[in-house]
Amino acid sequence: MSRHCTFCGSKLEDGAKICTNCGKMVLIASSTQRRGEQEFIDRSRIQGIPKRVYEHPKRAEAEERMRREQEARRVKRVRETDRNREMSAADYRRTPTEHSSSGKENYGKGKKILKTLLKITVVILVIYFVIAFVRIFSVRHSTYDFDTEMKLASENYGEAVDAYFKDGKWKYNIFKNQVSYEGTSESGDDYVMIFGKNDGQTVVRQMTKNSKKVASDSIMNDVMGMFMFEKKVTG
Repeated sequence: MSRHCTFCGSKLEDGAKICTNCGKMVLIASSTQRRGEQEFIDRSRIQGIPKRVYEHPKRAEAEERMRREQEARRVKRVRETDRNREMSAADYRRTPTEHSSSGKENYGKGKKILKTLLKITVVILVIYFVIAFVRIFSVRHSTYDFDTEMKLASENYGEAVDAYFKDGKWKYNIFKNQVSYEGTSESGDDYVMIFGKNDGQTVVRQMTKNSKKVASDSIMNDVMGMFMFEKKVTG
């Protein structure tokens, strides 16, 4: 009767003490043991139990080392993921402060720019009023050399308009560098006079009376009448 290995079930040669398949030592079994081996082999064949395969110790060590390396890499990945989450959370916590700081800086810059613009505006207004005052003052104290022997009641434009008009105001157009006067005469006529220069003298270059333009050759005659007008003193 043929013998089989009690460890892996492989067939043994007659008298063999070591299994050529699994390398384990096989004792000489009694007839009862051999019957048990045969029954084990028969059951294995019927149930489809695979034969035991001898596993070399070095292979087991290599697989164990591989499992340890895989586990170490997995742990490393988990730690890196946790660290990244912590960094993201820290950045999120810092963001409001950074935004707040940036907002304060922007507010400070905007406030500084606004102050600068206000200063520039004030300077421009001051310059405008200074120029307007100088130009109006110059026209008010200017006169015209009328070719007449008649007596003039006023010595300059300022005195003439103050006497002739019951209500009026001087204006200065900075864009045209132009002085003008708008007023209502004692007789109720509305005048607009625009001043300029002609042959070095201050003259009225344009005049409208009750919204009607006065002819150029008649303007200075009307102005001379203003210089000759004597305001009645009441009281």
